[in-house]
Amino acid sequence: MRTAGAQWSTAYHQFYRQASHNWEFRRHYPEADRLFNAFDYGHAILYETLLTEPNAPTSRLEQREYDFITQRLLLNPPRLPLEESVIEVEYAKLVPEAKEMFEWAHVLHRQVYDIWADERLSAERKDREVGRLLKHYLARRNAAFSTRPKDMHLMEGQPYSLSFRRRYPKFNGLIWAYHWLQVGLYEPMVTAKSSEARRAGVAAALARFRELLVNPPHNMPAVMPMTAAVAPEFSRRYPEVAIIFDNLHAMHDVISDVLADSTIPRSRKRAEILQAVARYRDDTSSVTTVAEWREMAEEMGVKNMGGRAVPAEPPPPRNRP
Repeated sequence: MRTAGAQWSTAYHQFYRQASHNWEFRRHYPEADRLFNAFDYGHAILYETLLTEPNAPTSRLEQREYDFITQRLLLNPPRLPLEESVIEVEYAKLVPEAKEMFEWAHVLHRQVYDIWADERLSAERKDREVGRLLKHYLARRNAAFSTRPKDMHLMEGQPYSLSFRRRYPKFNGLIWAYHWLQVGLYEPMVTAKSSEARRAGVAAALARFRELLVNPPHNMPAVMPMTAAVAPEFSRRYPEVAIIFDNLHAMHDVISDVLADSTIPRSRKRAEILQAVARYRDDTSSVTTVAEWREMAEEMGVKNMGGRAVPAEPPPPRNRP
């Protein structure tokens, strides 16, 4: 008689680090802040659908959910963050460790926005606050992404790699457009010389994001947006934070591939995802140097990623077969 394999997770949720700058981004940039709440829905419904409806027609995501998100949700996004576990019920139960890694990195995202949205802080004070925030983030070793850049083999060289984007090119482009905006918003915030210029730069980035969704998947990013290319000044100023965000976005792609790959049975998906989680969390698996990370971003071509956040560029030409 076989004994059942036990599944035990020690994942837990942790909220914002207390600080006077919390919620400043929401106060100054409500349109952008609300979009992030819509992004949370997109990721959650994607994972839940891939896991619970593996035999659904591609139109389930490529048409039904895509149209709902782009034609309704992004036009009138929620005012407050969503509780993703209400949407991704089975996925949250399958890999709570991965879910918490994403949520902890998203907290880092939002608090860095808050720091740079706080006009009461000098640039030097903002640098110190980002440093404190990074230390706070990394203290949760079981939930933090590595600050070491990973090579593309980890994302694109596995047996299951590319499964999702090949089957769902529009939804994949939508996710990459999300990621373009998430890192792209930093660039006008750190390069602008005044609050007025920051507001104008954020507005331009939002307009650029909406351009990426026109004529899908033609205008969408053709490769994963990398922070060093889309937001080079932000990446120069905070390389460890930028690398964390690239690792975060790459792991999003990996999990989509694992869930979309029909050759991986449901019984093995947790193990495959946890293996990826461990690789993106450690400082030894598939690591490359910071110089090589920057070179890789340049070689992939920023136009193929959606363009540089500052200055705004026209929509990139399609670079697909």
